[in-house]
Amino acid sequence: MRVLITDMRHPSIEEERKVLEPAGVTIETSFCRTEEELIREGQGAFAFLVSLAPVTRRVMEQLPDLRLIVRYGVGVDNVDVEAARELGKMVARVPDYCADEVAAHTLALILAGLRMLFPLTEAVKSGRWVNDPSSERLRRPTTLNAGIVGCGRIGRRVAKLLQPLVARILFYDPYVSATDMRKNGGEPVRSIPELAASCQILSLHAPLNEETRDIVDGKALACADGLILINTSRADLIHREALETALHEGRVSFFGSDVFWQEPPDYSDPGTIEFLSRREVLATPHMAWYSEESERELRRKAAEEILRFLRGEQLLNIV
Repeated sequence: MRVLITDMRHPSIEEERKVLEPAGVTIETSFCRTEEELIREGQGAFAFLVSLAPVTRRVMEQLPDLRLIVRYGVGVDNVDVEAARELGKMVARVPDYCADEVAAHTLALILAGLRMLFPLTEAVKSGRWVNDPSSERLRRPTTLNAGIVGCGRIGRRVAKLLQPLVARILFYDPYVSATDMRKNGGEPVRSIPELAASCQILSLHAPLNEETRDIVDGKALACADGLILINTSRADLIHREALETALHEGRVSFFGSDVFWQEPPDYSDPGTIEFLSRREVLATPHMAWYSEESERELRRKAAEEILRFLRGEQLLNIV
């Protein structure tokens, strides 16, 4: 039995071997970026362990032996789930391995925006001591409202971290009851424009799908005034041109993000360089999920889903 790690991004497969080799599974690794590479390398594999490789309808149609696709991570936007359903292939994910890490990273970005840490740090490093910080828009956290899009595992953890720091927490999540939002320390609102109008901090913790693509658009950002906007989910939750306009007009005063619309960014594109060079933009390279502990947990839990499949057991995190 053969399992393919489709786009190997970690230095070892020791965790996967511990779980799967005792069950007679052979693990092979590759680094596939295209449909053609997945089709070629995936021949004969009954399961994929996938990071970012594009597992499309065409890929699945060309791999009749493929029965299970497990995503190393929370989101599954690089897997055509509808095609998998139609073709009788199972898709699973690992939603519960990095909530603490992403929540902590989110808080770090919020604090960096509240205190404009990086522009001021760069000034000191470049030999300029800022005697008068009033040139920056620095605000007292306990006077501010924080809005959170998505009341899932990570959104709830972010709310818990923010509760001692801010005046109020507001949630937008059409799939979570108002009662549950209040249990997690926040008040419900009915729309993202309402959230942007009511809050000075806005943090995104929603999956990417057709319903959520561009949910933070020009209409929502038109309601903002000096907003600290944080995204540790997926870049396409935000309409990029609308964000650039809001940054230019000051309706967004700081944008902190761990994700980008193209990863890695196209550093040959002048527009991308200009965006990333803005003093009010702080970007990290899609690593909020990572710690030594979370990486091992992710790999182990992904492999355990394959083991359950082999044993005929119910998968814990089937999509």
